[in-house]
Amino acid sequence: MSFQDQLNEYIAQLNCTGKELAAASGISAAVISRYRSGSHSPEPGSEQWQRLIDGLAAIAEDRGLTDLSKSEIDKAFRASRVTEGPVDAERFRQNLNELLEAFSVGSNELAKYLNYDASYLSRIRSGQRMPRDAAAFAESVGFFVVRRCRSAADREQLRILTGSDLKGDAKNEDYVRAVVQYLCTSDSLPAGGGIGNFLRKMDDFDLEEYIRVIHFDEMKPPTVPIRLPNSRFYTGLSEIMDAQLDFLKETVLSRSDGAVTMYSDMPMAEMSQHATFPKKWMFGMAMMLKKGLRLQMIHNVDRPFHEMMLGLESFIPMYMTGQISPYYLSGMQNSSFRHMLWVSGAAALQGDCITGHIADGRMYLTNRSSELAHYQKTAEQLLNRASPLMDIYGQDRKSAFERFLRASSAAVGARRSILSSLPIYTLSDELAERIILRNNCSAAEQAVILNYIHSERQRIETVLEHSPISDVLPEIGEEEYNRYPMGLSLAGMFYPHDIRLTYEEYREYLSLCRAFEQSHPGYSCTPDKNTPFRNIQITILENDCVVVTKNKSPAIHFVIRHPKMCVAIENMVLPIIET
Repeated sequence: MSFQDQLNEYIAQLNCTGKELAAASGISAAVISRYRSGSHSPEPGSEQWQRLIDGLAAIAEDRGLTDLSKSEIDKAFRASRVTEGPVDAERFRQNLNELLEAFSVGSNELAKYLNYDASYLSRIRSGQRMPRDAAAFAESVGFFVVRRCRSAADREQLRILTGSDLKGDAKNEDYVRAVVQYLCTSDSLPAGGGIGNFLRKMDDFDLEEYIRVIHFDEMKPPTVPIRLPNSRFYTGLSEIMDAQLDFLKETVLSRSDGAVTMYSDMPMAEMSQHATFPKKWMFGMAMMLKKGLRLQMIHNVDRPFHEMMLGLESFIPMYMTGQISPYYLSGMQNSSFRHMLWVSGAAALQGDCITGHIADGRMYLTNRSSELAHYQKTAEQLLNRASPLMDIYGQDRKSAFERFLRASSAAVGARRSILSSLPIYTLSDELAERIILRNNCSAAEQAVILNYIHSERQRIETVLEHSPISDVLPEIGEEEYNRYPMGLSLAGMFYPHDIRLTYEEYREYLSLCRAFEQSHPGYSCTPDKNTPFRNIQITILENDCVVVTKNKSPAIHFVIRHPKMCVAIENMVLPIIET
């Protein structure tokens, strides 16, 4: 049963109308209608998802149907998502391998249980084949794995791996359903983890507000020295957390201003659930940034895509500082043996554990000069093997970003942009001057802005000589525009102020975009009333890279090169947010 069918069945069971459900849930009647028709559905775990469940449960309570609880509705909706749409083959492959490796399931024994040819199962695990009925295959795998979970610890490991919220007394079929969702759907970790969620958080993020909330400007790196031994081993989960905090302290309190290289594929689930560790860890990271250290983060991307994205989301605040250079290691890593290597100018932290047994792992922290030199060399070698996950350009790298734009202009390939403001290269000098003057810009600022508009128009015309460009433009009604007014797109020149457009100027500007389309073969623009973002712009250079531009707070550009992230953005279905 699809999500659409499940929702309509609930509405029939409750004998209510879409309008009544809209009133009870706080979701507009138009959105409820789209859910019922199947043209759209909310993301599991999102605000709209929870509102819908709350609305149905409230109506059920009013009608005396006490057996229709929120948890039952949530479970039914999640199960319905399994049958919707095509299964992500790469995600299916990665999650299947992680599941089988976590529970030491060999291909031969699973093939015998499934009555599959072992070589065919190997091709499924390598990504060369997909099961004809992925859901049925996943269910069979689920039954096999659940049978292997003989202890409470095994079931807890399965719960954590699949991202489910099952309790200890859950039935076998509940765990099987969790496995099916983990393998076949994009919502096994409902609290984020997708490319859409990553982009939404970037769109919503305001660095100035974040700095204010965490009192970053008031933070002062401590100067009172701590006395750590020259070297020490840490064992057990509690000490492993202490080891990381001690490394951060040693690095912050030292006189060294050398770059910090950090790599880890150690499991973080148990540590992230600790009462105080995540907050202390983030404070230590903030202190390193406050000290002015550059962080070279080698992210672990050899894991299910949603988990990779979930981890990257937590780094958005730090990315916005421009002090982090993110990398990744290409190729499959060893998923049974986990490692950590953090190295600064003052200390080195090395650790390892077996997957699923971090509590039995061990870490070694040292600040001895001879040992530190060895670990620094190892970190350098590791960094040389890594590829940039994304290049980040802030105000301090303006010249480098301009060089990137010039170089990319020569690259042949279709460009496609999803814009939250109108493209600056379609703006006429006459309208630009009127807008700039009305915003009380000085003559010098006016000259700089007009020069930027001219250079951008010339750059785009150079691209159009060899490659097509298509833009999705925001088409906004006056009422919504008054709530969310638009400004000139000046992030490329890192202009620090907003230059707002009136609604009349915006409509005139939109007509200039259409005129630019008529006068420039190879260029096309499509107005979209469901534009998903208000503060980021996405430009896709197919088969090369994706540029995500944060318009303000502050202006910053992310050039993403990781293949999985690029493909996910290229194939993203809009709109990805609720209206």
